[in-house]
Amino acid sequence: MRLGVLLFIFISSLSVSWANTGLPIVKKNVPEIYTVKKGDTLWDISAYFLDNPWLWPQLWQANDYIQNPHLIYPGDKLHLVWINGRPQLQLKKTVVLSPQIRIKHSAITTLQETLLFPYLAENKLITAKSAAQLPRILGASDAKGYMSPGDRIWVDTELLLGTEWWVYRVEADFTRNDETKAKVVSLKEIAKLRTSEIQENMSLMTVESFRQEISQNDILLPAPLDSAAVDMNFSPSTAPAEIQASVLGHLEGHEYIATSQVVVLDRGHLDNLVTGNVLQLFRSGAEVTGDKGNYAYKKAQNWLSAKRQLSSLHIGEVMVIRPYEYFSLAVVTRSLEPFRAGVLALPPHLVE
Repeated sequence: MRLGVLLFIFISSLSVSWANTGLPIVKKNVPEIYTVKKGDTLWDISAYFLDNPWLWPQLWQANDYIQNPHLIYPGDKLHLVWINGRPQLQLKKTVVLSPQIRIKHSAITTLQETLLFPYLAENKLITAKSAAQLPRILGASDAKGYMSPGDRIWVDTELLLGTEWWVYRVEADFTRNDETKAKVVSLKEIAKLRTSEIQENMSLMTVESFRQEISQNDILLPAPLDSAAVDMNFSPSTAPAEIQASVLGHLEGHEYIATSQVVVLDRGHLDNLVTGNVLQLFRSGAEVTGDKGNYAYKKAQNWLSAKRQLSSLHIGEVMVIRPYEYFSLAVVTRSLEPFRAGVLALPPHLVE
């Protein structure tokens, strides 16, 4: 199926030209000066100037004016200039009017921290084998099916007294459709517990905070790193040319997927995907059946009827934010339409 779609993408190149993906494409009639605003990200600013914002490192790097794009702050003015035929941004820093006036701003990041942090720290992919070995919620002494703050909750493992643990719930499972047959489950954080008492082969936990009621068999993991320890300043880059990935689904199992949501890809760091890699999404084109004069968008009743597969449709982009061995989490940076699992994710080689 994947090879067939690639063939139709190639055929459709009669109306789509192959281009050098290493060359940033500046939008037509874009203003040459941009003032950085609070809440901006490097992706936002690059999308303001470029049709292919995943190539923003070339807009900023090799640039005496911007030594580190992650140290750009709200109020700074960015000037679009052309040097040797290539676009670059020059930086004009804001002026401090008085040594007594100090306004503290955070440097801008690649994507919104509020978008990334939950998926980098609070949500996880783990193998089913690993999940089976983790501590699980036994329940409450009063046999409550769902537990909330104020309840005393027992766990089936002896945990170090006073340590914080996060409770996770399995949201979805994903299988890689190749010879590895690798399988993972996605976990969503729902509560935070702390060990208050230890008995033989069990621990009594107190609830520190929760987002959903806790139920029997929920999984526990040690508290993850805080946001200050999570690197959110990675740079976007074009995925390796040989990558042919598929979107296996939404991280939390939703049927339809759109911009700013996180998906699971069936390729990981063993396939050379790294954080920041950008891939374009393609949905299979329609299938037309029937002979001349009787074409229709439907399956043929007669297996001898002619079938024609129309070219695939470009429907958006994703950026890898966390690669695992055989899978990756990727955020949808642009979606031209809601889509379901099964769409292809390919390196951005085509320019419409």
